Amino acid sequence: MTSISKRALLRGAAVALAGLVGGTAAWAQEKVKVGAYASVSDAPLYIAMDKGYFKEQGLDVEIVKIDSGAVLTTLLSTGDLDASGGSPGAGVYNAVRQGVDFKIVADKGSTLPGHGYFAFVVRSDLADKIKTAADLRGRTIGVTGYKRGASSEVTIGKLLASQGLKESDVQLVNMSFGDIVAALGTKKIEVGVLIEPLVTQAEAKGIAKLWKRADTVYPNQQYGALMYGPGIIKRPEAADKFMVAYLKGARFYNDALSGKVPRDDLVQILTRHTSVKDPELYKKMAFPGIHPDGKLNTAGMAEDVKWWTANGRMKEEVKLSDIVDASYAERAKKTLDASR
Repeated sequence: MTSISKRALLRGAAVALAGLVGGTAAWAQEKVKVGAYASVSDAPLYIAMDKGYFKEQGLDVEIVKIDSGAVLTTLLSTGDLDASGGSPGAGVYNAVRQGVDFKIVADKGSTLPGHGYFAFVVRSDLADKIKTAADLRGRTIGVTGYKRGASSEVTIGKLLASQGLKESDVQLVNMSFGDIVAALGTKKIEVGVLIEPLVTQAEAKGIAKLWKRADTVYPNQQYGALMYGPGIIKRPEAADKFMVAYLKGARFYNDALSGKVPRDDLVQILTRHTSVKDPELYKKMAFPGIHPDGKLNTAGMAEDVKWWTANGRMKEEVKLSDIVDASYAERAKKTLDASR
């Protein structure tokens, strides 16, 4: 082989290698790690993953299961998670007041009318005795997160106040959702606050009867939210792209519930990824309310903060402007609306 042909061969190889590297760079996706509880209200995340909405935005998203608010705030603040679903409870507000740096950026679960995802149930043998909130006086109520700043505490507070009752007029017991069902069955408690599908399952087993869904007690309460940590806030382009995919998932979710797209497609995604594995339950249970534009009920959130502060769950109020940033969802809405 002549020196000229060797040089030509080397030049060709170099061009081919450059094209390969350039192509790889073009297809490389930015990594984003997200926390989720594997609950039905995490639906937009799982939809965006399964439908390829994240990939459309050039994102390589990994969803990590979390199991507590404390883990959520720790992993967000350290950058081990870029974003996460969670509850905007007193613990989150207290963490921000103490200097933890993250933002609440979009809706991920609220008691929109017709979406009573969690509910008050009464023991079956007491269904004819507990008709109004006044009948709760002296009753034992099982609730998850009691004295820990859970959203359901505010809901209970509103229910009691509607009949002039206070927390001291009932016996509130903190226990897990599963333990609430068991305690109703063994008659250790009289009323329980449950999420779906436990509400539907408890009724089907004859353990308890649905009394009041949360959307009739406290409409539009913001009990779930998408949060951004400093890891993605420092990458504004990725943060905006993530929100576009997330809202696209939220819109698919609402379209499936309203019949605009096949509900079975949604159910298949939820049974694959969430803790609710029985497709039949989705035909009976109530679904979380998730705003298609990610809009947060900030007025309700401020009201919750006041309640927690007045009832000793928070030492002092926090400014929502210090923790809520709706700009990501607003920009994503414009992007999606423009693409229609």
